[in-house]
Amino acid sequence: MKKSTLARWAAVAAGCALIFAFTAVPAVAQEADAPQFEGPVAIALASMSEDERVYNDHIVTLASPFMEGRVPGSRGMEIATEYMEFYFKAAGLEPGFDGSWQQPFELGGELELTDQSLACAGDALIGGEQFNALGLGTSGDFSGEAVFVGYSIEKGQDDYTSFPDDLDVAGKAVVMFRFEPMQADGSSQWAKGGAWTRGAGFAAKVRAASKRDAAAIIIINPPDCADPRASELTSAGQGGRRRANVPVMMVSSEAGEAMVKSLGWSGSLLDLRHHADEGKASFSFANPVEASCSFENKALIANNVGGILRGKGELADEWIVLGAHLDHLGMGYFGSRSGPGELHPGADDNASGSAAVLMLADKLAKYYAELPEGAPARSILFMGFSAEESGLNGSFYYAKNPIVPMSDHKLMVNFDMIGRVKNKRLSVSGSTSGVGMEDWLSPFYEASSLEIVTPANMSGASDHTAFYRKDVPVLFGIIADFHGDYHTPDDLSWKINRHDAVETIYLFQSILQAASIRSELFDYQKIQGKKKKKVAKPPTPNASAVAKAEAALEAARDETEKPRSGGRMASMKVRFGIAPGSYSDEGEAGVSVGEVMADTSASDAGILAGDRLIKWSGKDIPDIQSWMTMLMDCEPGQKVQVTLIRDGKEVVLWVTLKARQQQGQ
Repeated sequence: MKKSTLARWAAVAAGCALIFAFTAVPAVAQEADAPQFEGPVAIALASMSEDERVYNDHIVTLASPFMEGRVPGSRGMEIATEYMEFYFKAAGLEPGFDGSWQQPFELGGELELTDQSLACAGDALIGGEQFNALGLGTSGDFSGEAVFVGYSIEKGQDDYTSFPDDLDVAGKAVVMFRFEPMQADGSSQWAKGGAWTRGAGFAAKVRAASKRDAAAIIIINPPDCADPRASELTSAGQGGRRRANVPVMMVSSEAGEAMVKSLGWSGSLLDLRHHADEGKASFSFANPVEASCSFENKALIANNVGGILRGKGELADEWIVLGAHLDHLGMGYFGSRSGPGELHPGADDNASGSAAVLMLADKLAKYYAELPEGAPARSILFMGFSAEESGLNGSFYYAKNPIVPMSDHKLMVNFDMIGRVKNKRLSVSGSTSGVGMEDWLSPFYEASSLEIVTPANMSGASDHTAFYRKDVPVLFGIIADFHGDYHTPDDLSWKINRHDAVETIYLFQSILQAASIRSELFDYQKIQGKKKKKVAKPPTPNASAVAKAEAALEAARDETEKPRSGGRMASMKVRFGIAPGSYSDEGEAGVSVGEVMADTSASDAGILAGDRLIKWSGKDIPDIQSWMTMLMDCEPGQKVQVTLIRDGKEVVLWVTLKARQQQGQ
């Protein structure tokens, strides 16, 4: 790390400390046992242990909007990486990668717009303000005739089509409206129980024009539309993956008004929308259009970040890896469950695990410093993986490019979402990935204040997978119970259960300390599915104080929480309306219901939290992934028979599926 970076983070750390000193914790010259300001946040912070306050600092910082959702390629992700570097160095670690704290790797590429222009009969529009070139198309130039094709819908309801048999758009620019035919109030004429049908999305529109050899595509945000996205321009280069090999432009409603007049339309833009709503014939504009854009495919470099706690004696050449993915979803242009265009802060996913890695680096470094002279200990590599959310890229890159042979890696511990522990339940996978490891771990689990749930199988959805596939025993810590904020903008730092996250840190501190000095660790073995095991523990003595602190935070956030707006999930046509009750496979088939959303298909049918879905239209539901596939094949308005287990009894319900508003519309 450069000195300027360290100095900058030192200043940031000092500033944060100063802020907390004045807002939450008494100054040194004042009484040390009472906060200066007795507001709910101050009381909550004063009620926490020192470790909980440190964890709080890390969570709030890493999930701050300043970090831009920690998406690879953003400045926010760079800052988050520098943040981990700073604390690795502060703990006394060595750089993880040949003198560097970072391990760079190429993560494909991203489109970068270098030039764009759009003019109608000589009247030029302003790029970035009145129009944008989208990633749905490519670089290119066009000058010539423009054809209006309504909503660019091949086949809609009641024989609606934008492309009559005698319409020829080959070699021409097609001009279309976003979405689909609307009612007078700006809502869809066709959608049942939702905002739009699937055909209203960008992909279908652009494909319909492209397959007819259109030479350019211009999408106008329609006027008087009930969807708030109609008042926004999609960012340059965004909109989804390429659907056409010609330029694709989006134009605002305001600019569209002037544009269609320049093209020769005599009425207003709203008149033109009504023309399309009524399914009237497509037509050629009188005047020409000129469109041009240039994209460059810019290589995207992501960086793992790592620090080494050097081992001692005869065990120093054996390695333990403790990791967590640092990245998240940015503005939700991929992976979001609620749609693009809003900041996804990723407090639980996975600022919570990254904060734990930072704290354990400090704790284990102090433990090593206190080991007796000559005591052997394994080397530990602490890592923040990048690009996990887009496919476990950082961890797989490391497994192919390790700092020592993978055969010298004796254990990998991974944290992913440990910040929203509910009812003190923590899932730990991998206890049987090492011969004899399960029995060795049992006393640690029993000594924890948490209830440790050990799933039947190894989840493959996080960074431990790359190590497990290289025959390295692994342990994977994650919340046992699903929450509905996963991969949405609502994954916020104030919702984190700081106390039980720190209890998770204490559990793995004990495990890692013991593993680091054990004479022999465990040979890898493939996990065989088995019945889950639970170790139930009573609450800790200070649980009531923690509960009061959490309640105080709840009261404080009631004052500041504001409703958000945004799109909807686009991966399927219908919305069922539940949050599954668990991430992990606990040996039971079906899907447990953790939460039922109001005014959804599930709530209307009478499905309740605590139910377990076991059959879908008479077919068994093996797991969440299989159920999602079944759901993707369903249509809005379809009735499905759902069989579930409630209070030990089998119940059959009929569910009428409501439509889901589509992303990319």
